[in-house]
Amino acid sequence: MPFNQTVSCSENVVTIQKKIASRYVFFGLVFLMYVISYGDRAALSIAMPDLGKEFSLTPVQMGWVSSSFLWSYFLLNLPSTILLDKAGARLIGSLAVSVWSFAMLLGGFVQTISQFLLTRVLLGVGEAPTFGVGATVVRNWALPKERGSVMTVLLTGMQLGLAGGTIAGAWLITFFSWRCEFIVLGGIGFVWALVWWMIYRNPVEKKAMAPRAVISFQEIKNLFKSKSFLGILSVQCTQNYLNFLMMSWMPLYLIHELHIDITRTGTRTALCYLAAAAGAVVIGKVLEAIVFRKDASPERRRFIVFICLMGASSIGTLPWFHTMQPILLVMSVAMACLIAANGANTALLTDLVEDGHRIGTVTGVTLTCSNSLGLLAPIVTGYIVSLTGQFDIAWYMCAVALVGAGLFSVFAVRETIRTS
Repeated sequence: MPFNQTVSCSENVVTIQKKIASRYVFFGLVFLMYVISYGDRAALSIAMPDLGKEFSLTPVQMGWVSSSFLWSYFLLNLPSTILLDKAGARLIGSLAVSVWSFAMLLGGFVQTISQFLLTRVLLGVGEAPTFGVGATVVRNWALPKERGSVMTVLLTGMQLGLAGGTIAGAWLITFFSWRCEFIVLGGIGFVWALVWWMIYRNPVEKKAMAPRAVISFQEIKNLFKSKSFLGILSVQCTQNYLNFLMMSWMPLYLIHELHIDITRTGTRTALCYLAAAAGAVVIGKVLEAIVFRKDASPERRRFIVFICLMGASSIGTLPWFHTMQPILLVMSVAMACLIAANGANTALLTDLVEDGHRIGTVTGVTLTCSNSLGLLAPIVTGYIVSLTGQFDIAWYMCAVALVGAGLFSVFAVRETIRTS
């Protein structure tokens, strides 16, 4: 082989090796972004007993406060992901994490509940493009056959964030105050934003590309003509509802049901999240190996989604138990299945969307719709607890919805999703 060809081949190998190494760094940073995001969200749920006492909040008011960050989060999911597709994950990721970290810091200095609500709205502004950034990075850097596993592993960052935020929050509250908790956790995100800006590069940035047109209203309408999109969306909506219910109310549920203090509540809640994270990875890998054993068609991932949603519907058995071990077991299993379902469902969306350059925006559409339902979870649960003194109806509602969404997904998700 001529010398120049040998050099060229060597350079290509080095370039490929660098890209392979880089993508794992990028996946790791997205994972940490989810950890920080959900750690900051957990800060409120574990602080709610103390915050509720300081501001004299009723269960209904606690529900509204818990949902407050979702007001702006829901409204800005689509606009922020449209901007993401135009400006890229590097800029939007850094800005998003900086904004929500600033909101956390402000939350530690408020003097009235109105001021606190404004900081939560700002938190939602920052977190709006979070999952669009993650989906874009996975679409850009993960191989099609590994997207489900990659998404599931990345999404376990949510549970690790909830676990870490809950434990750290419980100890900070016990030894200092809930205000100190917000200030400390808020400072972490600024470090991530700086590292992301310095390290991340989009794989298409170096190529000369024509400017991409912003997605039109007609193209968004076309999404809702796709049965596959509707099937994926139904799963996203129901899993989001349960996710936000548990994220907002689980510590208070454990205090209500088991009569334990804030430190023990934080520890037990964190154990559930950690067990769920580990379980989700195992469930996702095992089901992928079984479902794709003979046929690697992307739409077959809907069977993984269905099985996981059936497992998540076990949350409906919670009212049958009143001691710690079975309650923690049911919660851990349900959350593990919910994470695995979310990972498979997100991968299903990235696989089936025909135009990969639209994945950020399409993700934004699904989040806008699903978060419009998810933001109701803390509020509706607050009313249920206020009227009945129990959480039972909330768990039953979630179980029924998860079974229905799983069945719809199996029959609806079959074809490529097109915007034109």
